[in-house]
Amino acid sequence: MRALMIGLVALLALSGCKKQEPESVEARAANASVKLEQRYKELQAEAENDSAAAAAPAENEAEALLNQMNASVPAATPAEPARNAR
Repeated sequence: MRALMIGLVALLALSGCKKQEPESVEARAANASVKLEQRYKELQAEAENDSAAAAAPAENEAEALLNQMNASVPAATPAEPARNAR
């Protein structure tokens, strides 16, 4: 009798435990899609920041050289006649 009672208590305890329903394939695919899109956006932003940071020194140097060239060229006066005019 005692074994029967223990068996019933164990059976009741097990019946109270429910397995969590597995996530549907559609829900998993939707979650994976959202995560992949977020990661894509993160990588894209990171790449844009990296390329901007890499280009900045070259752009600064090019601007400095342009400023030097512009400073070394004398300003043309409008009164000068054109030499190769025909």
